[in-house]
Amino acid sequence: MTERKTGLPACAQGLFDERQAFAALAARRGPDWYDTVMEAIRGNLILRQVDRSELRDAILEVSPAHALDLARLISRGSLLHGPHASLRTPDVERDACLRDILEAVGTSARFFTNHGHAEDGEEADFLASSFHAHTLVGTTIDICLIGVSDDNVLVLWRFEED
Repeated sequence: MTERKTGLPACAQGLFDERQAFAALAARRGPDWYDTVMEAIRGNLILRQVDRSELRDAILEVSPAHALDLARLISRGSLLHGPHASLRTPDVERDACLRDILEAVGTSARFFTNHGHAEDGEEADFLASSFHAHTLVGTTIDICLIGVSDDNVLVLWRFEED
């Protein structure tokens, strides 16, 4: 059993631009982890528009390695102008923090996203300059990464006005 956590690792402070991103780690509440996701995003002015059933229908599972690329995109990428080339270059401090964030979910974590390249399975390139997404926030383009374990739920979300 993983420790139930509330709050991201300290290294996450300043990693996500609050004007265009949301990041939260919450203790899972019950068997339906969508309840925890919806509760976590409820206070965000943009994300509270997300419809629970649309979220359920729009996300696909991705590998932990792909989750790291998605976390890079959500923390520093641009959805409108494409990911910055620097996201493909290892950054020891950034990548260590993002790994800590992903590991905080728990050892049995599964990851999900609405990024369209998830349809490509292991061949997915989440840092490609051209992509599609199953947008969940009205006229805003958005990409989410949701990590789920028996005990915790991680919500990383980037949103930009189209």
